Amino acid sequence: MKDITIGNKTIGIGKDIFISAEVGTTCNGDVETAKKLIDAAVEAGMDAVKFQMLNPDDKYSDKTLTYTYTRYNGESVTENIYEMLKQYVMTKEQWAELKAYADKKGIIMFATPDHVAAVDLMESLNMPAYKIATWDVTFYPLVRKIAKLRKPTILDFGASTQEEIAAILGIFKEEQSDQLILVHCYHTKNYEEMNLRTIEFLRETFGYLSGFSASDEHNEIDYMSLAYDPVYIEKRLTINRKDPRHHHSRALEPEEMKAYVKKIRELSKAGGEYRVQPSAGDLKEKQVFFRRIVAKRDMSAGETLTEENIACRRPFSGGIDASQYPLLLGRKIQRDVKENEPITQDMV
Repeated sequence: MKDITIGNKTIGIGKDIFISAEVGTTCNGDVETAKKLIDAAVEAGMDAVKFQMLNPDDKYSDKTLTYTYTRYNGESVTENIYEMLKQYVMTKEQWAELKAYADKKGIIMFATPDHVAAVDLMESLNMPAYKIATWDVTFYPLVRKIAKLRKPTILDFGASTQEEIAAILGIFKEEQSDQLILVHCYHTKNYEEMNLRTIEFLRETFGYLSGFSASDEHNEIDYMSLAYDPVYIEKRLTINRKDPRHHHSRALEPEEMKAYVKKIRELSKAGGEYRVQPSAGDLKEKQVFFRRIVAKRDMSAGETLTEENIACRRPFSGGIDASQYPLLLGRKIQRDVKENEPITQDMV
């Protein structure tokens, strides 16, 4: 399967997982907060920070729609979604300032655009990758504009059917754009609906690299996702989870993210290779805990080996492997042997 490169990172099966900090809403539309999040992502050892380039005027025809979310203290809040998203809109100059800051800090910055004009802005800022949101996989004008660039593109498929996935991939194929990562995400608290095997299914069915986007501040499911070889993991980052605004309660704070990234890096190595290979520790302990054939009692030269005079005992050193026990029965010992002395090939 084809590796892809984003910035200075090569992404593929067997490579280090590309870990991205989602900060599109948790930056609060504020440049200084965004810079603090960039710093936190760098400190945590993340590969990238991902923003959202939003235009609620382009997105909503009905500006009275509301959205309900839960704050850190469990309080349920309902807001006008158009007004809420307007808070996150930034100017071209602000985006340029953030891109320069991320470059200076040595971390990759890219974004999820939700309107066609944002693609031109991202290109003017030389962003190395794009992400298409779960809710925009059928927004074909945006999809095709991104596909025409033939740049690395990450696609979220939390709410898509297999047919919708095939359709959007068809657009990328038409535009000869194949640097794709297909990302499984979900918007449910029902374990039976999380379906982590989708990570593997996307890769095997469509032939592209696949990844996982976490939905909340809990980590257990993220760790479990590693069993399905994601090459990309996305996790929301906040400066303060108690911030009452949207998404903060479902994000990790800087020190938590640092521990999270460390654990992801460690656990991702546990998958290993598709073969049998005992660890160095197991091979060392094998010398103690596997068995060898030894004399069960003192024996004289010429005695026939039977179940009464040989046994399989530890340690695994200096004698014939215990697996050969049935083959030794009936053979004769060639010299005197003491009890518990290992039986070697030259003795029989």
